[in-house]
Amino acid sequence: MFREIYKHIKIYCFLIKINAIKQLEYRLNLFLSLLVELGYMAVKLIYAYIVHDTGVHIAGLSPDSIYLFIGTFMLMTVFFVSMLQFNILMFDKLLRNGDFDLLLTKPVSTQFLSTLGQVETWISVPNILAGLSLLIYGWSQSGVDVSIINIGGYIVFFIAGMITMYCLFTLPLMLAFRFKNIEALHSLLWALWDFNNLPHKVFGAKIRLIGVAIIPIFLITNYSPLLILNKLSTSEQIWGLIAPILLLLLTRFCWSRSIRLYESANG
Repeated sequence: MFREIYKHIKIYCFLIKINAIKQLEYRLNLFLSLLVELGYMAVKLIYAYIVHDTGVHIAGLSPDSIYLFIGTFMLMTVFFVSMLQFNILMFDKLLRNGDFDLLLTKPVSTQFLSTLGQVETWISVPNILAGLSLLIYGWSQSGVDVSIINIGGYIVFFIAGMITMYCLFTLPLMLAFRFKNIEALHSLLWALWDFNNLPHKVFGAKIRLIGVAIIPIFLITNYSPLLILNKLSTSEQIWGLIAPILLLLLTRFCWSRSIRLYESANG
């Protein structure tokens, strides 16, 4: 098992390198993409400044701590955009045009190649820089100790959030095996992602219950900052670690069942 994980990590690092080189071939397109991403980043930074400048305590959280959530959201956006977004857009096309047949012949997990094969590297750089800056600033201004426990806990729940993100946005793709075209689903997925922009405590109790226990979208970017702010109960911490594992098992099960429905586009 661990050898397989290590093998796929090495392959993914290779994919990052190959995609980064490939994107440099079209430098004008890369430059325009970076400009667009900088525009989105500027909107997020203005939003962060306005929320902080009002001085309002949101759900019992100080204005400075909001930077922790927005910084975490921007860093997680890096993985969402670079790892998932383009794979989500292309997944049903793989099934319809027959490219999925080729992936089935590879000595690597078909799920891995079809859901993580495309990696956008350079357009993520602005969000990495801005996200880290906001996170560091929010960390210092919120008075959170820079300790091994806090840093380690933040990283653990950040990784748990990444696993949750992957599972929640991969599971709907399996509808493509039955319905072939799921382009209309993309807008719903993008809207679902935007729920992570603020602390989940700003929502009502029913929405929080759904977003934590049923469709755990709030686990993606909320739990790592809440942990270092000592705003997570023991039960929430346990759920934050168990939920990604359960989702990963569910994703593997659904994939193994769904792929049986696949019919080659080449007959």
